[in-house]
Amino acid sequence: MKNWVRVLVLFVVVAVALTAVASAAAPGRYKKQGVACVWDANDNGPDQCSPVNVGHFKKAGDVCTWAANEKGTDDCTPTKGRFKKDGKNCNWDANDNGPNQCDPRAVK
Repeated sequence: MKNWVRVLVLFVVVAVALTAVASAAAPGRYKKQGVACVWDANDNGPDQCSPVNVGHFKKAGDVCTWAANEKGTDDCTPTKGRFKKDGKNCNWDANDNGPNQCDPRAVK
């Protein structure tokens, strides 16, 4: 009987820990705006959509780079480069020019 109580206590402790971790997650979610799926850091709840690619433009000193796999709003706009379609992916190419071939924030 004592082993059963230990297992139950362990289960409750793990459940409480997982709940605490989930509630401590950073606020923000993806929201659908027309045909775009944009990150809103000031909102919470379940995502309304998923973008084709997760990422945002990030400023580091005088450089503006695409931070793939990071959620957030754009900190800057690069002076050159474009998004290029590669199958189902929409990849940033900082060394290319011309109009974007795709939108990484389009809804999947």
